[in-house]
Amino acid sequence: MKLSIIIVNYNVKAFLQQALESIYKATRNLETEIFVVDNHSVDGSIELLEAVFPQVKLIVNSENLGFAKANNLALERAAGDYVWLLNPDTLVQEDTPQKLIQVMESDAKIGMLGCKILNDDGSLQLACRRSFPTPWVAFTKLLGLASLFPKSKLFGRYNLTHLDENEAWEVEAISGSCMFLRKEALNEVGFLDESFFMYGEDLDWAFRFREKQWKVYYTPETSIVHYKGESSKVAAWDSLTHFYSAMDIFARKHFSSSSRFPLQWLLRGGILVRFLVSIVTKLGKNIMRYFLDLGGLLLLTLLAIYLKFNTLQVLDQYVYVLPVYLGIWMAVISSFGLYRAYKYSVSRSVVAVTIGFLINVTLTYFFKEYAFSRGVMLLSFLGALVWVPGWRIFASTRRTENYELGTQRTLIIGDLKSASDIHSKLMTNLGLGYTPVGIVLIDDLEGKDERVIGKLDDLLDLVQYHKIDDVIFTSDKFELKQIFEYLPALSQQGVKIKLVPGNLSFIIGKSTVENLQPVQFVDMDFKYFHTGSRFFKRLFDILIGLLFYLFIRPFQGIAIRMQKLTEKQMHFGKRDYMIYVTKNGRVTFWSNLSLLPLVIQGKLSLVGSPLELKESEHAVKRGLFSLESVRGGTQLSEEERYSLLNYYLHNHSGLLDLEIIIKSMLGK
Repeated sequence: MKLSIIIVNYNVKAFLQQALESIYKATRNLETEIFVVDNHSVDGSIELLEAVFPQVKLIVNSENLGFAKANNLALERAAGDYVWLLNPDTLVQEDTPQKLIQVMESDAKIGMLGCKILNDDGSLQLACRRSFPTPWVAFTKLLGLASLFPKSKLFGRYNLTHLDENEAWEVEAISGSCMFLRKEALNEVGFLDESFFMYGEDLDWAFRFREKQWKVYYTPETSIVHYKGESSKVAAWDSLTHFYSAMDIFARKHFSSSSRFPLQWLLRGGILVRFLVSIVTKLGKNIMRYFLDLGGLLLLTLLAIYLKFNTLQVLDQYVYVLPVYLGIWMAVISSFGLYRAYKYSVSRSVVAVTIGFLINVTLTYFFKEYAFSRGVMLLSFLGALVWVPGWRIFASTRRTENYELGTQRTLIIGDLKSASDIHSKLMTNLGLGYTPVGIVLIDDLEGKDERVIGKLDDLLDLVQYHKIDDVIFTSDKFELKQIFEYLPALSQQGVKIKLVPGNLSFIIGKSTVENLQPVQFVDMDFKYFHTGSRFFKRLFDILIGLLFYLFIRPFQGIAIRMQKLTEKQMHFGKRDYMIYVTKNGRVTFWSNLSLLPLVIQGKLSLVGSPLELKESEHAVKRGLFSLESVRGGTQLSEEERYSLLNYYLHNHSGLLDLEIIIKSMLGK
């Protein structure tokens, strides 16, 4: 047996499948055995292995034994001349195992070998070659000197950033996510130290290899991708504790001799400080969003006070008032999920600001202490209506996180069949937050399809021209080496690369696994048809319709001329009405505003099914705006149009209607 590969899995089924598929491609011409040790996963990993990878030698644990103990179970059975420990959240190239074997065979003293490890954006994962955490190395890392002076031999030793990543080096340690071992050296050094549960065991192992005079080596001859830390996300706080506990064990084990006694305690003290800093950092992960809202509201209120009184000398009257106002506003904003699932939802931020204002104004009628500040509240509310949604609109044009209706401009790359399937699923699965821009084919055009916008040779130009946020590779026809080649260039343009394995059921990207499969049961609870929903929708149509008719409709003629929209006749009741569309037949925010009187009369709705559909077909009132109009319009198939209408009926709410209108207004 030439090679034994060992993977320890814990609740990362999708990443495991991707890793195994890449490994089997890379070892087709190599005598290999593959062990998967499962640490009591509950995400269907076992069922996946039994159904899709029956050739894998599966070891199932009844509890989570940790990294070291789980690997040792397979190390006892490994028969290969070389043993390769891999994380399940890795992706290997077709030539990786052969290249690693060649390096091993070129120097008989290499006992442990690591290769270049990349993040999913193509950047180097610094931990792929590093030094032992001696007090000085830990000190330079803790104070940030390693980051400030990465090329310094004195300060850059933590991740050996002073060494050229494209040259081979003998190093002190490599990453535990990819450790290639000579079986002869393994037999001499022994297995992993099981006192380490997770983290640190790789450093300890490298230390012991070097003590036995075996080289620990780094090679840039090949590279893998590592989606760092996926297994540990299942229990993030536990993993943080395990990491610093492992560093403490390492310090006690290797720096506890009498001559090194002071070093041990210096190092352990540094580890404790770093642990506390990590906790504070983790707790404050979303602090910038809180700061933007709270700071903005505070400044706006101070400005309102100045505009009201022409001075800020009255601030002593607001000592108790201001914290109450700001506290209520922040509580309402938080309750609408604007710091969690809906970080950049414009509609929710508008509603939250309005409700917070109404609560605060109500206080002025019940408590005399607040009565003098109604004018200030009104001015600060008008400013908040601009600020709180405004910075979110700005952020949504620069970030690639999920939004309520999706603003991640996405290219799907592959053969026409698989790419079309993914395009359709992304178009109708709004919860994922993608807006498919088009399909890029890996070979010559296979028939005509309006969704196809180019070929793979032009990928970088297409990304730049269409302002793409995400690129999704969908085809098994790709060699992973091709994808690796695009990583650096796409990363420089701020684009994320994601992969869809062969079964087309989920997307794998940086820190995410997104399920594409539709729900397998039929939910007949359509919120659109609830009595309360219909009443509030009618009220929404009247109020917003009147506002649009009075303040926005007068500017429609100017917008039509600027956008060069063309006229189109539509028949409603006994009359013909004029609407306006682009040259390719798509509607814009201004297209249907001439129909606002029909909304106020109740014959149409602001948001509903597309105007072309007859109400009798789905018993849904037609709308000036629709979910379809912000999800692709004329590019949608009939099945996709039905899926979007079904989504709207199931998930209807005033917030969703408002979000559709705002997205249409913003042209998103």
